Amino acid sequence: MVKKTDTESELEKKYRILIENMGEGLCVLDKNFAPTFVNPKFYEITGYPKDELLGKPVFQFVKGGSRKILKKELGKRRKGQSSRYTIKVRKKSGEEIFLLISGVPRFDEKGKFAGTIAIVSDITERKRLEKELEERTMELEKEVEKRARLLVDLYRGVAVSEERSRLAQEIHDSLAQTLATSFLKTEMCEKLLGDNQVQAKKELSELRKLLTKSIKSTRHVIFGLQLPNFHRAGFTAVLKQYFQEFQRKSGIMCDLKVKLERSLAVRTQVGIYRIIREAMNNVRKHAMAKRVDLVLRTDKKGDLHLIIEDDGKGFDLKQSLARSKYAKRFGLKGMMEQAKRLGGTFTVETAKRQGTRIKVKVPLKK
Repeated sequence: MVKKTDTESELEKKYRILIENMGEGLCVLDKNFAPTFVNPKFYEITGYPKDELLGKPVFQFVKGGSRKILKKELGKRRKGQSSRYTIKVRKKSGEEIFLLISGVPRFDEKGKFAGTIAIVSDITERKRLEKELEERTMELEKEVEKRARLLVDLYRGVAVSEERSRLAQEIHDSLAQTLATSFLKTEMCEKLLGDNQVQAKKELSELRKLLTKSIKSTRHVIFGLQLPNFHRAGFTAVLKQYFQEFQRKSGIMCDLKVKLERSLAVRTQVGIYRIIREAMNNVRKHAMAKRVDLVLRTDKKGDLHLIIEDDGKGFDLKQSLARSKYAKRFGLKGMMEQAKRLGGTFTVETAKRQGTRIKVKVPLKK
């Protein structure tokens, strides 16, 4: 026979000490969900004295949505189910608190439902911190959104400034010079009309050609101000339309190959489109090319590659870059900066009478 080391009364005493000193509230409910026993921590949490708790249905201490939750959860006990849930109650003082309750069912010797035992924790402070964290997160999100808008506005401002500089150079290189020459021709015609009408007619004919050129340049500058709607038409479709129009107006044969395995961000589409447009503008104005080949593709590493190659007269790259005005004229600086803003690289391969090849590589974010 095994000798017992603890009597039942000693075990009961130990359990009572444990229950009375535990950090959570303990509540024993009968089959009508009225407390028959609560430990000191439960009194401390709720603020109610013993005589106001024992024998009173717990529903009278809970109101609103929390009462519905409590009824639903206690209904599970009759079915033999345990659960864990959170409700909001009022302490004796009127202060609202949040309780995390873990409940299990009780059954008597005959297997009939006898009530429930619940462990109750006051999580009011945790809820307060969660709410504070949520509010702080919302504030941070608003601040991030605000700063993002500022960055977008700043980027737009920089882009507008750069576009103005590009257009100013474009107007200076073509339209302004042509109009200045036209003005001189007009003055010359005024002087010749009385003395040499034959020469005056010749000068007027030249003037007409210059004005026609100015009209074309003006239309080109206006066209340069416009950006297509990539979202509506699709980036590849926009490029195809641009090259068809370029070939029709310039008479230069164009071959376009686009193979994109992933979609491009709008910012990338705009940047690449501007590089292409500037490069093609250079071909039209300076290269004396008969053919242009363009390849735009993505690779397995997630990089975007752009190659534009013409069979034109080419130029001395070192000499062109050394002369800032010449570099601006050819738009090299603008294309380099555009590629840099996209986080990419820009290279030019050219030599006199050997055509020009432009390469752009842009890493795409995952």
